[in-house]
Amino acid sequence: MPLKFAYLGLWHSHTVMHIRDAASRPDEFQLVGAYEPDPAIRNAKLGDWSADLPDIPVFESIEQALDSDAEAIVCEGRVSENLDYAEHALAADKHVLLEKPAGVDMAQLERLHDMARRKGLHLQMAYMWRYNPAIAEMIRLCRAGALGDPFYYRGHIPKPMAYHARLVEELDRYKGSLYFEMAGHLVDIMVTFMGEPRQVDNTFGQFHGERKHVDNAVVVHHFDSGGLGTIDTASMHVESGLTRRIELYGTRGTAIHTPIGSNNLTLSLADAFEGYSAGWQEVTVPTPPGPPSLLTELAACISGAKDPDYTLDHDMAVHRTLFAGCGITDGSAMTDVPHSAKSS
Repeated sequence: MPLKFAYLGLWHSHTVMHIRDAASRPDEFQLVGAYEPDPAIRNAKLGDWSADLPDIPVFESIEQALDSDAEAIVCEGRVSENLDYAEHALAADKHVLLEKPAGVDMAQLERLHDMARRKGLHLQMAYMWRYNPAIAEMIRLCRAGALGDPFYYRGHIPKPMAYHARLVEELDRYKGSLYFEMAGHLVDIMVTFMGEPRQVDNTFGQFHGERKHVDNAVVVHHFDSGGLGTIDTASMHVESGLTRRIELYGTRGTAIHTPIGSNNLTLSLADAFEGYSAGWQEVTVPTPPGPPSLLTELAACISGAKDPDYTLDHDMAVHRTLFAGCGITDGSAMTDVPHSAKSS
């Protein structure tokens, strides 16, 4: 039987991933409907997806979505909305796939984790690069000891200049602005490699336009091992996709993945390891059969076929680290400055 799922919220750009997954694997996944309170967003998304999944049912309320036969709810609204969506879903005994980052209220996220544990429900973060073949191979090599002891991690995740208008219109409501919305991807992978940092220091800049919002950021993470990790982002690049990268440096090797999302991996190993030779090499990591995705992980964990690849404790460490990188000390990512009228 396919996993039946529904959307609460359609704002996020990542919604299309699950549409494509469901359209290409109808024996595994079935979208039973979607709720989105903004008709402009709803109509635009459903129109974009009509070639892949025509005639997607529309729910008129959250309650209607939760009364459906969906076993899982995918929360893809604005970041400020998603914890409320997830709380409604868990209260209705639905499993949850929660879009990144994990909301704006740390106390509410802790409450949701407690609810999921108490009810035996699966609550999964939608960090899709966990299932990128090259990143998965970096993780495997690190855990196998092929890179030695990791001492430095660097993640670079910029946006093009054209994104700056969206930064002003959508992300000015959050402390850290661009960094808050984007950096969680790279924090997630960094914590996987190096654990939760003991100290986080940020340097934020307002470089372009009216200079009211963070659009240029470098955050340094200090680990108990003595290792360091830096994550940087900006929204003024001419073209950003090909410059995105993840780098991991260890005492026995280096692994570099760029651009993020490709199958590319550059390795330098002190010693030969399995099929890899010593020294520098360029690798194209094959995509495994399936391939694994956020929905395949969700379905497998719900069915009990496997334990989660990433625990709630890991996800909480990621969100604490992201909050620390944004300089958030009161548990809330919301600013006290009214956001732009276009995003209200």
